Amino acid sequence: MCPEPNENRAILNEVLAKAKLSIFEREMTPQEFYALMCRYPYLEVCEQGKSILEPGAVPKIVTAKNGWKIYDYGHFMASGCHELIAYLQVLEDSEGGEGGEGGGYGTIVQQSVDVVAEMLALAQQKGWTASDIVSGHYPLQRLYWVLSDLAGLKVNNFDPSLEDYVVRRWVSALKAKTFYQPKYPHPAAGR
Repeated sequence: MCPEPNENRAILNEVLAKAKLSIFEREMTPQEFYALMCRYPYLEVCEQGKSILEPGAVPKIVTAKNGWKIYDYGHFMASGCHELIAYLQVLEDSEGGEGGEGGGYGTIVQQSVDVVAEMLALAQQKGWTASDIVSGHYPLQRLYWVLSDLAGLKVNNFDPSLEDYVVRRWVSALKAKTFYQPKYPHPAAGR
Protein backbone atom coordinates (compact mmCIF):
# COMPACT_ATOMS: atom_id res chain seq x y z
CA MET A 1 0.00 0.00 0.00
CA CYS A 2 1.46 3.34 -1.05
CA PRO A 3 1.58 6.15 1.48
CA GLU A 4 -0.66 9.16 0.93
CA PRO A 5 0.91 12.35 -0.48
CA ASN A 6 0.64 14.08 2.92
CA GLU A 7 2.48 11.16 4.51
CA ASN A 8 5.19 11.47 1.84
CA ARG A 9 5.49 15.18 2.53
CA ALA A 10 5.73 14.56 6.30
CA ILE A 11 8.45 11.95 5.76
CA LEU A 12 10.31 14.27 3.38
CA ASN A 13 10.07 17.17 5.85
CA GLU A 14 11.45 14.97 8.63
CA VAL A 15 14.33 13.75 6.47
CA LEU A 16 15.14 17.31 5.38
CA ALA A 17 15.05 18.57 8.97
CA LYS A 18 17.49 15.84 10.04
CA ALA A 19 19.72 16.59 7.06
CA LYS A 20 19.74 20.28 7.88
CA LEU A 21 20.77 19.58 11.46
CA SER A 22 23.52 17.16 10.50
CA ILE A 23 24.81 18.66 7.26
CA PHE A 24 23.76 22.25 6.76
CA GLU A 25 24.65 23.89 10.06
CA ARG A 26 27.30 25.63 8.00
CA GLU A 27 27.34 27.42 4.67
CA MET A 28 27.12 25.12 1.67
CA THR A 29 29.92 25.29 -0.83
CA PRO A 30 29.03 25.83 -4.50
CA GLN A 31 30.23 22.27 -5.18
CA GLU A 32 27.87 20.84 -2.55
CA PHE A 33 24.97 22.84 -3.94
CA TYR A 34 25.73 21.64 -7.48
CA ALA A 35 25.98 18.03 -6.27
CA LEU A 36 22.50 18.32 -4.73
CA MET A 37 21.15 19.89 -7.92
CA CYS A 38 22.56 17.00 -9.95
CA ARG A 39 20.87 14.50 -7.69
CA TYR A 40 17.49 16.29 -7.69
CA PRO A 41 17.06 17.99 -11.08
CA TYR A 42 14.07 20.19 -11.90
CA LEU A 43 12.88 22.51 -14.66
CA GLU A 44 10.38 25.37 -14.83
CA VAL A 45 9.28 26.82 -18.18
CA CYS A 46 6.50 29.07 -19.35
CA GLU A 47 4.96 30.38 -22.51
CA GLN A 48 6.91 33.41 -23.67
CA GLY A 49 6.23 36.38 -21.40
CA LYS A 50 3.85 34.55 -19.05
CA SER A 51 6.03 33.62 -16.08
CA ILE A 52 3.77 35.05 -13.38
CA LEU A 53 1.38 32.69 -11.65
CA GLU A 54 -1.82 34.00 -10.16
CA PRO A 55 -2.05 33.65 -6.37
CA GLY A 56 -3.82 30.42 -5.52
CA ALA A 57 -3.38 28.98 -9.02
CA VAL A 58 -3.94 25.23 -9.02
CA PRO A 59 -2.06 23.14 -11.57
CA LYS A 60 -3.34 20.23 -13.56
CA ILE A 61 -1.03 17.41 -12.55
CA VAL A 62 0.14 15.37 -15.51
CA THR A 63 1.89 12.12 -14.66
CA ALA A 64 4.73 11.49 -17.09
CA LYS A 65 5.31 7.99 -18.45
CA ASN A 66 8.06 7.43 -15.86
CA GLY A 67 5.97 8.59 -12.89
CA TRP A 68 7.30 12.13 -12.52
CA LYS A 69 4.70 14.82 -12.01
CA ILE A 70 4.45 17.74 -14.42
CA TYR A 71 2.63 20.66 -12.83
CA ASP A 72 0.73 22.27 -15.69
CA TYR A 73 -0.66 25.75 -15.04
CA GLY A 74 -1.60 26.24 -18.69
CA HIS A 75 1.01 28.86 -19.49
CA PHE A 76 3.57 27.61 -16.94
CA MET A 77 4.96 24.11 -16.31
CA ALA A 78 7.29 22.67 -13.69
CA SER A 79 8.68 19.24 -12.98
CA GLY A 80 11.35 17.65 -10.85
CA CYS A 81 12.18 14.36 -9.23
CA HIS A 82 11.77 15.52 -5.61
CA GLU A 83 8.46 13.70 -5.06
CA LEU A 84 9.68 10.62 -6.91
CA ILE A 85 12.79 10.46 -4.72
CA ALA A 86 10.67 10.82 -1.57
CA TYR A 87 8.33 8.09 -2.81
CA LEU A 88 11.22 5.75 -3.64
CA GLN A 89 12.70 6.38 -0.19
CA VAL A 90 9.39 5.40 1.39
CA LEU A 91 9.25 2.26 -0.78
CA GLU A 92 12.81 1.38 0.13
CA ASP A 93 12.09 1.83 3.83
CA SER A 94 8.78 -0.07 3.73
CA GLU A 95 10.06 -2.98 1.63
CA GLY A 96 13.30 -3.26 3.54
CA GLY A 97 15.22 -3.33 0.30
CA GLU A 98 16.64 -1.12 -2.31
CA GLY A 99 13.95 0.57 -4.40
CA GLY A 100 16.47 1.45 -7.08
CA GLU A 101 16.87 4.73 -8.82
CA GLY A 102 13.69 5.33 -10.71
CA GLY A 103 11.71 2.14 -10.25
CA GLY A 104 12.60 0.60 -13.62
CA TYR A 105 12.55 3.77 -15.72
CA GLY A 106 16.29 4.27 -15.95
CA THR A 107 18.61 6.56 -14.08
CA ILE A 108 17.56 9.94 -12.72
CA VAL A 109 19.37 11.47 -15.71
CA GLN A 110 17.36 9.35 -18.19
CA GLN A 111 14.14 10.12 -16.36
CA SER A 112 14.83 13.85 -16.42
CA VAL A 113 15.55 13.66 -20.18
CA ASP A 114 12.23 11.88 -20.70
CA VAL A 115 10.31 14.46 -18.65
CA VAL A 116 11.89 17.40 -20.48
CA ALA A 117 10.81 15.82 -23.78
CA GLU A 118 7.28 15.37 -22.40
CA MET A 119 7.18 18.98 -21.18
CA LEU A 120 8.19 20.19 -24.63
CA ALA A 121 5.54 17.96 -26.24
CA LEU A 122 2.93 19.50 -23.90
CA ALA A 123 4.11 23.00 -24.83
CA GLN A 124 3.76 22.14 -28.51
CA GLN A 125 0.26 20.69 -27.95
CA LYS A 126 -0.71 23.97 -26.26
CA GLY A 127 0.48 25.88 -29.31
CA TRP A 128 3.40 27.64 -27.66
CA THR A 129 5.66 29.12 -30.33
CA ALA A 130 8.25 30.31 -27.83
CA SER A 131 9.14 29.48 -24.22
CA ASP A 132 10.91 31.22 -21.39
CA ILE A 133 13.07 29.13 -19.10
CA VAL A 134 12.14 30.31 -15.62
CA SER A 135 14.60 28.22 -13.61
CA GLY A 136 16.05 24.77 -13.34
CA HIS A 137 19.04 22.51 -13.28
CA TYR A 138 21.41 23.66 -16.03
CA PRO A 139 21.55 20.35 -17.96
CA LEU A 140 17.74 20.33 -18.10
CA GLN A 141 17.67 23.94 -19.27
CA ARG A 142 20.19 23.02 -21.97
CA LEU A 143 18.18 19.97 -23.00
CA TYR A 144 14.96 21.98 -23.21
CA TRP A 145 16.76 24.54 -25.40
CA VAL A 146 18.28 21.81 -27.61
CA LEU A 147 15.02 19.94 -28.14
CA SER A 148 13.09 23.19 -28.69
CA ASP A 149 15.67 24.43 -31.17
CA LEU A 150 15.55 21.15 -33.08
CA ALA A 151 11.74 21.44 -33.16
CA GLY A 152 11.98 25.01 -34.47
CA LEU A 153 10.70 26.67 -31.29
CA LYS A 154 12.33 29.73 -29.75
CA VAL A 155 13.58 29.66 -26.15
CA ASN A 156 14.29 32.80 -24.12
CA ASN A 157 16.28 33.20 -20.90
CA PHE A 158 18.92 30.73 -22.02
CA ASP A 159 22.20 32.04 -23.39
CA PRO A 160 23.83 29.04 -25.07
CA SER A 161 27.57 28.65 -24.76
CA LEU A 162 29.85 27.14 -27.36
CA GLU A 163 29.58 23.84 -25.48
CA ASP A 164 25.77 24.03 -25.66
CA TYR A 165 25.98 24.35 -29.44
CA VAL A 166 28.26 21.32 -29.57
CA VAL A 167 25.74 19.34 -27.50
CA ARG A 168 22.98 20.51 -29.85
CA ARG A 169 24.95 19.31 -32.87
CA TRP A 170 25.63 15.99 -31.13
CA VAL A 171 21.93 15.45 -30.33
CA SER A 172 21.03 16.40 -33.90
CA ALA A 173 23.55 13.88 -35.22
CA LEU A 174 22.19 11.16 -32.93
CA LYS A 175 18.62 11.86 -34.01
CA ALA A 176 19.72 11.68 -37.65
CA LYS A 177 21.60 8.45 -36.86
CA THR A 178 24.83 9.93 -38.15
CA PHE A 179 27.02 8.85 -35.28
CA TYR A 180 30.01 11.09 -35.72
CA GLN A 181 31.26 13.52 -33.15
CA PRO A 182 30.42 17.06 -34.26
CA LYS A 183 33.24 19.56 -34.32
CA TYR A 184 33.25 22.82 -32.43
CA PRO A 185 32.00 25.65 -34.63
CA HIS A 186 34.61 28.22 -35.54
CA PRO A 187 34.11 31.18 -33.13
CA ALA A 188 34.69 33.77 -35.88
CA ALA A 189 32.02 32.19 -38.11
CA GLY A 190 29.33 32.58 -35.43
CA ARG A 191 27.11 29.94 -33.94
